[in-house]
Amino acid sequence: MLKNYLKIAFRNFIRNKSSSFINVAGLSLGLAGCLLILLWIFDEISINRFHDDIDRIYQVMGNQHYAQDQIFTMAATPGLLAPALVDEIPEIEYSASYTWNITYLFTKNEISTKERGIYSRPDIFNILTFQVLEGNPERWLTEPNTVVISDELAQKYFGTEPVAGQSILVDGDRLYSVVGVFESIPKNSTMRFDYILPFQDFEQRNPWVEFWGNNGPRTIAKLRPGSDPAIVNNKIRNFIKEKFDGSVVELFLHPFGDLYLYGRFEDGKVAGGRIEYVRLFSVIALFVLLIGCINFMNLSTAQFAKRAREVGIRKSIGANRSSLIGQYLGESVIVAFCSLIVSLILIELFLPVFNNLTQKDIVINYTEPKLLLVFAAIALVTGLFAGSYPALYLSSFEAVKTLKGTIKSGLGEIFVRKGLVIFQFTLSIVLIISTIIVYQQIQYAQTKNLGYQKENLIFFPIEGDLSESWETFSHNVSSIPAVTGVSRANHTFLGRSTNTSGVDWPGRDPSDIVLFEIVRVDYDLVETMGFELSQGRAFSRDFGAGSTGLLVNETAASIMELENPVGQNINLFGEERQIIGILKDFHYDHLRSKVEPLVMTLNHELSRYGYIRLETDDVRSTLYQIETVHNELNPSYPFDYSFVDERYAALYRSEMLTGELSKYFAVFAIIISCLGLFGLSSFTAERRRKEFSIRKVLGASVAGIVGLHCREFVKLVVIAIIISTPIAYYIMNQWLQDYAYRININLWIFVVSGGLALFIALLTVSYRAIRAAVANPVEALRYE
Repeated sequence: MLKNYLKIAFRNFIRNKSSSFINVAGLSLGLAGCLLILLWIFDEISINRFHDDIDRIYQVMGNQHYAQDQIFTMAATPGLLAPALVDEIPEIEYSASYTWNITYLFTKNEISTKERGIYSRPDIFNILTFQVLEGNPERWLTEPNTVVISDELAQKYFGTEPVAGQSILVDGDRLYSVVGVFESIPKNSTMRFDYILPFQDFEQRNPWVEFWGNNGPRTIAKLRPGSDPAIVNNKIRNFIKEKFDGSVVELFLHPFGDLYLYGRFEDGKVAGGRIEYVRLFSVIALFVLLIGCINFMNLSTAQFAKRAREVGIRKSIGANRSSLIGQYLGESVIVAFCSLIVSLILIELFLPVFNNLTQKDIVINYTEPKLLLVFAAIALVTGLFAGSYPALYLSSFEAVKTLKGTIKSGLGEIFVRKGLVIFQFTLSIVLIISTIIVYQQIQYAQTKNLGYQKENLIFFPIEGDLSESWETFSHNVSSIPAVTGVSRANHTFLGRSTNTSGVDWPGRDPSDIVLFEIVRVDYDLVETMGFELSQGRAFSRDFGAGSTGLLVNETAASIMELENPVGQNINLFGEERQIIGILKDFHYDHLRSKVEPLVMTLNHELSRYGYIRLETDDVRSTLYQIETVHNELNPSYPFDYSFVDERYAALYRSEMLTGELSKYFAVFAIIISCLGLFGLSSFTAERRRKEFSIRKVLGASVAGIVGLHCREFVKLVVIAIIISTPIAYYIMNQWLQDYAYRININLWIFVVSGGLALFIALLTVSYRAIRAAVANPVEALRYE
């Protein structure tokens, strides 16, 4: 039977080359788009899932409660938390404190490179899965001035010789002994680092860590087998409050395996994260595949006349409807598997571009049985779905009518076909509208006035000898003609960093606890960044009391509700400080977040980043001059600068990825839809050849015939525009709700999207219409 199905399918393919090609091309593009997104989704959901016992591993998070019912959810915890959890919570088997990624200069002989790593307590090796290549992990991180490195670093600094016991310089002048080597962490991990230093070294350099009221390090925990995380949550909720009177933090466990996909919190609860993009592109993948399936359905049912007699003959010799359904479904499944092969070829062609766009290293492992089964299952379901309506429709023909040639298209069949075309273009137009709105929001974010001038501004870490020689560096760089400002701060202004609730002011309700961002700066920072003042003055060397003054932003001033705030004293960390100026609100975080209250103090000792304002067309030459000054004063460290506007743009990488992928898959959808429309147009033009010829003989113009042919399809696209407009508006308005600062959805977006879809559809159908209209009528009427 299978051989017979294959033979019939092959004959039909040869007999109807154009429609068969369109069917295979549409399904191939649909499958290629769907499988590309599926591969991306598989990669996304694999993040952090490679660790053993992942279901027992949790990130310890904290909900910080502030005034006006504000809740900030953070991974930052006290450095004392991890050992206390193991000692006091029986269900917690292991717990480890670790820091954010820290970049240090590593030096061995002539090799000196900046590397990324963390400080951590030893239990991290009992919680997360690291492939040990050298050394005894039971001794790792138990002694000060020891380091564990990745095999990549071992190869870079030590070549092929044994590493354990050798020494290496870290951060310029600290000698560390290498006690172990682990295999480089795979890319599907949220924690990416190449070295780990003992947490006790971090405590020695940062005494504030040993205080229950300070948050900074992260805490990860592994529960004992069979432990209920809900019970543990109840036990740890007020853990910090019991240690530190006045704490506003409530702890809870968040599954480490979900940290990547479910990393966004609102009001103390999971509100989404990368899972939103996974869901979005899952829907897009389904849309693209559906459009390909609809092509198949439409063309198969449109050409019923060519197979009607076959149905009649088969039924007259005893074939029942179920066998015919099986045959037609079998044929569509064969087409689907042929399309799968073509789609895999297309994927291999597109994959390098796709990987570059998504910054992933996705490869198709053809030896992986599960992946091949998924591909086969998708092709099978696609074939069954795409062939279901044609199979049911064709098998319903009555044998007598088909053999007499009296069977005609019913209204129901015509309405279904038109409905499928409308559905196709509705999905395509929704994708076009969505792409435009995402692009508009990204452009809005990139061009919005942030409250400072991010262009022509560089920043760089202050490390090595640069801190001690900063005044000399600042003076020498300021003498470069193209440099208009030099200063330093402890903040990147690209996300929240250091914050505190230790701010008090006259008239504050003691029950109101407000979280303030704390920015410590040097003189000239306000001028270098381009911050604006609404009242008062900036820090100035001309005022001797400048070091005790501070600046607050407009949001902070509004919360304090002080009359004439400039000149009034507030309390910061128990010390009276005078407000000397009010900064106009500026954005120092993603536009998803509204501007939060900020306090700026003059304290250059804690400044970690230098800022330089450039005013020149010859940026390269100016940067070379700055680098020369830097290297003279700090020869051990490279001048590792970044442009603020480029780093700011990187904050919106997820949105840019969404926009780019939406754009490409909108093009996919339009191409597939137009393939189907072209096939239907060709079929309709072929069926109406004699009608067009008669009209032409009777005096109809070419334009009139083309208009007559196109009118039917234009109506379908217009209906699709009407349907897609409210759907796209609702979807994108919901997406924009996540932004505190967003664009307004304008009418022109829908007009342009609809007009574009209409124009493309007209181009598609008019080609066949023009050919039919200019054809010699004698060719069509010669047998009449």
